[in-house]
Amino acid sequence: MAGKLPKSSFRLLYLDPPFLTGVKRVGTGSDYSYDDRWPGKLQEYLPWLEKNLRAMIPLLLPNGSLVLHLDWRVVHYAKVLLDGILGADAFQNEIIWHYTGGGRSKCRFSCKHDSLLWYSSGNCPMFNIEAVRVAYKPTSGYARSGIVSAAGKHYRPHPKGTPVDDVWDIPIVNPMSRERVGYPTQKPLALLERLISALSSPGDLIGDFFCGSGTTLVAAERLRRLWVGGDVSPAAIRCTGNRLKEATAET
Repeated sequence: MAGKLPKSSFRLLYLDPPFLTGVKRVGTGSDYSYDDRWPGKLQEYLPWLEKNLRAMIPLLLPNGSLVLHLDWRVVHYAKVLLDGILGADAFQNEIIWHYTGGGRSKCRFSCKHDSLLWYSSGNCPMFNIEAVRVAYKPTSGYARSGIVSAAGKHYRPHPKGTPVDDVWDIPIVNPMSRERVGYPTQKPLALLERLISALSSPGDLIGDFFCGSGTTLVAAERLRRLWVGGDVSPAAIRCTGNRLKEATAET
C-alpha cells in the first residue's frame, strides 16, 4: 500500500504494529482477532518491522513525524533500528503511556505501560505544545496564583495549564465505555487525540497502516485532519469503517 501513496505527503505516521506477544489476540467479537505468533520470534519479526518502516518513512513530509507504538518486548530493538534508518539525531522522545486495569502480577512489578518512539524526518518537526496543555495539579503553586522565585519574580499560571511531559496517564478503554468496540488492543481516543494535536495541524495528512480498530483515523476525523489508513485484516477495515461513519455523523 505504501508504495502507491505519494512520497513526502504525511505530517504524521502513527504505527501500532503487532508487539511480538506470541499469542493470538482475540477481542469480544469472533472475527476481531489477529495472530501475533512468530515462529522465528525476533529473527522473523525484526526484518518484517524494518521492511515496513523503510517502506513508510519516505511518505513523511520533510519535517514530518513518525511515532512507533510498542511495549517492553521489542521497543529497545526498534529504537536501535530507527536510529539506523533515520539517524540517532532524529529521535525526539520516548513517550510513556501509563495505564491501569487488567490483571496484576504476583511475582514481579506489573507491566502497565507502553512506549511510543517519536522520530522526525527533519530537524524541526511540528510541535503544538499549546494544544496539549493539562490542568495544574491541585498541589501546584501555579494552580492558585502562580509562584514567586527566590529573586522575587512572579510567574503567573497559564490559563490553559501546564505543558504535558513524556509520561501520559491515560486510562485504557473501559469495558463499559461507549467507545469500546471489542477489537483487541484498542487504543483510547484520548491517547491519539493528544498525539495528533501535538504533532499536526488541521488539514494535515495523518497515516496509520496498522489501523486495527480505527482509533487513529477517528481521532484525525474529529480533529479535522485528513487521513489514510490500512490493515491486512478485513475485520479491522470493517470495524474502522463503522467507527468512521459514526464519527463523520457527529462532526
